[in-house]
Amino acid sequence: MVLTLFGGNKKDKKNNHELFKNLIKTGGMRLKHFKTFLLITMAVIVIGTGCANKKKKKDEYNKPAIFWYQGILREILFANLETADNYYSSLQSEHINSPLVPEAMLALGQAHMKKKEYVLASFYFDEYIKRFGTKDNVDYLTFLKLQSHYYAFKNHSKDQEFISNSIVSLGEFIEKYPNSRYRPYVEYMQIKFILGQNELNRAIANVYKKRHKPEGVKRYLERIDETLEKETKPKPSHMPWYVLIFDW
Repeated sequence: MVLTLFGGNKKDKKNNHELFKNLIKTGGMRLKHFKTFLLITMAVIVIGTGCANKKKKKDEYNKPAIFWYQGILREILFANLETADNYYSSLQSEHINSPLVPEAMLALGQAHMKKKEYVLASFYFDEYIKRFGTKDNVDYLTFLKLQSHYYAFKNHSKDQEFISNSIVSLGEFIEKYPNSRYRPYVEYMQIKFILGQNELNRAIANVYKKRHKPEGVKRYLERIDETLEKETKPKPSHMPWYVLIFDW
């Protein structure tokens, strides 16, 4: 009834409009009754749509691998990464040996890194290395994983463990893949992490200085790579005044 009244072509709309006017004039449908009718109809549509969505979600299992893979790419395109992750779980569980699984891993890893969700990006790259890494691609995949750590550095600039572990991982890459085309980029990231660690150690030493603990000051100042500091002459990280007030 609602679709008949408000849908169709121009001729149908004109006829429907006349019908509606006649109904009002003849008292066949008073305004109060019409509002009630419209609310009931809208409620039915909403309930019906909800049921359809539930049925759709319920039916989304035991699908071919390409169905899940296309869904992943579609959701990545619309930046719905949580849904894309769910589609990956379905692809992984239903088609564990599909060649589309590693492709989906790389796509999701890159998508999460683009969205600055570096922990999830690192997860996908790490899983790819464990399951599908070969001598031909492992350096590239390890580089992507390290790159996700590098981009996450600003969120962990005071996390000593994160910085230390990242420096170790970067050093291991250089040792394992000395001839890799990605080595210069990894060396650059390693320098940035060490400089960040130097700045953190200097800040911690300053805290001990304020608390009149000379042993702590000495311990953290000794951890600073003075040679690298002299060679690179880094500028102190910019810190807004409103952060500086509450900072160390």
